[in-house]
Formats: sequence, structure tokens, C-alpha cells
Amino acid sequence: MKVLSICGSPRRGNSETILLEMQKLFLEKGVENEIVLLREKNIERCHGCVEFCNHNPGCRLQDDMAEIIDQMVKADAFVFICPNYFQMPPGLFKDFIDRSNIIFNCNLDPNIKNKKSVVICVGADKPHETDVCTNNIANLYCRYVSTVVATKSFQTKSELKGNFNDVFDNGLNPDIRDSLSKLVDALVK
Repeated sequence: MKVLSICGSPRRGNSETILLEMQKLFLEKGVENEIVLLREKNIERCHGCVEFCNHNPGCRLQDDMAEIIDQMVKADAFVFICPNYFQMPPGLFKDFIDRSNIIFNCNLDPNIKNKKSVVICVGADKPHETDVCTNNIANLYCRYVSTVVATKSFQTKSELKGNFNDVFDNGLNPDIRDSLSKLVDALVK
């Protein structure tokens, strides 16, 4: 099994820290996990040229999205993770969402909706507030590209403290390792 984990954070912070912990859990289960850090990719904004997308098996924009789309087609499951920006994903992740529509518009992977996914968001808000971002991604995007088997929101105050990776140590997520283990189990069973 191969899991593709897509991180939509514009910086190296809690989202990436969580993915690295999940990667250890996948490895323990013998599952291959490839992490894509969108901040390291060149992804242009969608130009809305839907007529091109509807009639061609690719995008006219020449950037790193073609590689990411190929990785998504080859993957068996997904982890989508990003920070919560005003209960929405950051622009970087939204650009990825908009550009990945070619997968279902062009039917590049007829089985895409059968692939499992987990959606995680991290933010300074209380988890039930960050859930708005998590649920937006799960319900408005993932329904086209996967079957969501689990979602989770985590709280952090790291930006306020100047520590960008405190999600495991801040005391706000006492069950985080157990939660991540359950998310991994949901994908691999």
C-alpha cells in the first residue's frame, strides 16, 4: 500500500511535524508513505480555463502540479493536512485543490473516489472551530477525489510563542499520538 501525504503549510511547522510522526506509524505497519510539501513546489493558480481541462487530459499550465497529479493517481490513499487560516485552508493548499480538479474533470483516475483519505487541520482556534476548516476540505474537496475515512483537528499556540512545532508538547492535545495511530489505522485497514 502507498499513502501520499500532502502538506499545505507554507512553512515548516506543526502540519509537517504531524506528518513526520505519522510516517513513523506507517513504517511500523509496512506502509509506504510519500510526503509532498506544497511549499517546495511551483504551483500556479488555476486560470479557470475549464474548456481546456474538459477536453484535454492535462493542464495547460506547466508547473509541478503534473507531477503531483501523477503521484495522486499512483497512490492508494491520502493524508491531506494544513493549518487553519480563518477556518479555511491557506492559499497554497487552495491552489492545490483548484488545480487538482483535472483528476476528476478528465477522469484521469476512474478509481479515485474509492481511495481512502484522512483530513487533518491544525490551528490556534479550539478544535471545534478548526473543524470548520477540516470539514470544508473533507466535504467540499475530498468527496471528488477520495472516500474520507477520518478527520481530526489539533490545537496549537506555537505561533504566539515563537515555537512553530509545539503540537506534541503544548498540553492542548494530550491524546495526539493515540489519535494519529487511529488515523493511520483507518487508512490501512
